[in-house]
Amino acid sequence: MLNKIKSYWHKLKTEYEKRYNKSFLTDFETSKEYLEKMKNYLLDKQSECPSNVDVICTLASVEMELRDENFDYIEFLKKFLNEFENSLGDIDKARIYTNLAFWDDFSRDSLMYLNKAKDLNSPFVETYTGLGLYYFSEYEYSKDEKVLSISHNYFKTAREMDENYITSFNYAVSLFELKEYEKAKEIFLNLLEVYPNRMRLLLCLAYCEVCLGNKTKANSYVEKVKPGQDLKYNLNTDDVSEDQIIDVYYALEEYDIFLNLCGDCVEYYYIAEWEEYFYVLWLKNQKERFFSLEEKNRKYFEEAISEAISDEDYESEKEKQETIASWKEDKSNFEEMIFKIKSGDSRPEGKLKLYPEYSCFMVDCVRHKFI
Repeated sequence: MLNKIKSYWHKLKTEYEKRYNKSFLTDFETSKEYLEKMKNYLLDKQSECPSNVDVICTLASVEMELRDENFDYIEFLKKFLNEFENSLGDIDKARIYTNLAFWDDFSRDSLMYLNKAKDLNSPFVETYTGLGLYYFSEYEYSKDEKVLSISHNYFKTAREMDENYITSFNYAVSLFELKEYEKAKEIFLNLLEVYPNRMRLLLCLAYCEVCLGNKTKANSYVEKVKPGQDLKYNLNTDDVSEDQIIDVYYALEEYDIFLNLCGDCVEYYYIAEWEEYFYVLWLKNQKERFFSLEEKNRKYFEEAISEAISDEDYESEKEKQETIASWKEDKSNFEEMIFKIKSGDSRPEGKLKLYPEYSCFMVDCVRHKFI
């Protein structure tokens, strides 16, 4: 059935792209008509084969693309699962559980569904990618390397099942975070051979070389990286932020380049916790700039505390006092940071951090699996 469904989808996709001369699903309003046709096709198939998992999972994905506020993705799949549970095999159940997990977006329910799929020996790489991403997100919060190791093992499983760009990238990222820099570097280099000049890979290699103490190599990679979206690719991680490049130059102690890249952006962003920037200003004797930003941020905290005290829009006195205390703590931390820098305290370490590709792991996503 899935081949027939995909065949009909590609028929609609071809008709759409011939008519509008642009990719299907890039514009919701013009795509909606064709999504409705796909929905009606699937509803007809559902009437013919009400227990068919290909139909129900694809229909759920199409409904999601249609942005119907009255459609409940979770309830839709759970109702199907409850109705046909006794006739479904373990693979079909694992497929549905993995789809449910994606929609619940790294919640405890998401973990529950992924574990149910895993316990059924899910043959879907998406299950283990989802588990890897779940535990990596937990690691980002907890900084617990035991949690990171769990994430790493799931990314490894996913890569062993299907070695592609995303599974390899995620696995390499987990190696980097585990300080296995040589192993991570090797994977990034292999990917770069297949995807030459991919900005994210060049940045990852720069990070690896920094951590391995290879300053010249790190410079050779980072100087090729351009901030913003890599126009050749469209993953979330293909959008490189300028601060990720700036971090490399700080790590390399290339302070003139660091300050030059920071430019005027500090005027528009919250920098009160950016210890590295204040440190470099002080180190490079840019005292006028340092004192100006010090006073600007001090005034910001003083005004925030004053507003918190005068504000009456609180649900309780406890909430008000907690808000005031939070702002006072932020100001105190800022003053302590400034004092340490002026006192010649040791260089702030800074940290180079990589993230996996937090993207769709729905087994039956029409946007990512059918296009």
